[in-house]
Amino acid sequence: MPTASSELAEVLARVRASRLRKCGLVGPYAQADSELGRRVAALALSGRGAYLWGPPGTGKTHAAACAVRTLSDRGCRAKLVTAKRLLDEVRDGYDGGDRRALERYWSIRLLALDDVGAERPTDWAVETLTTLLDARTAEGLPTVVTSNYSLGRLRDLWGGVAGARVASRLAGACERIEVDGPDRRIADVL
Repeated sequence: MPTASSELAEVLARVRASRLRKCGLVGPYAQADSELGRRVAALALSGRGAYLWGPPGTGKTHAAACAVRTLSDRGCRAKLVTAKRLLDEVRDGYDGGDRRALERYWSIRLLALDDVGAERPTDWAVETLTTLLDARTAEGLPTVVTSNYSLGRLRDLWGGVAGARVASRLAGACERIEVDGPDRRIADVL
């Protein structure tokens, strides 16, 4: 027979799992923990963002998830979302969905924007992401960005003044951290 304390522990675990899902942390990302992630969380708590870049499978998203989980556990609003999903949410707002999707991301204490550069670099996508990053930078809110591209390569990929502006903003607002090593997802397969 369950005790009152075990029932309370179960309820608290369900509440925490629900909170983590709202932060975008599901599956292994809900338990994400790494030295790099704790370092990124400390940067975010001090008001500074991080730009994590490197090859696929090196732990960038895992570190970003750790930072989001750490801040969430401290009672801060934090969210992990891919750049593509964020853009899809904003686009859906034009078709009768949540028209305030972009504004919601402006005010989150920590936004971890995953896989920047994987989206198609249309003028609209670049402008939307630039607007978001400009707003967060102006508000002094830290943003963690993960990408397979260095800032210079992202600048070139996005092109023109818009690419140069966002690379400059990220360079000023984020500590740039190269995450290198073998692809952990396929290391055992090859």
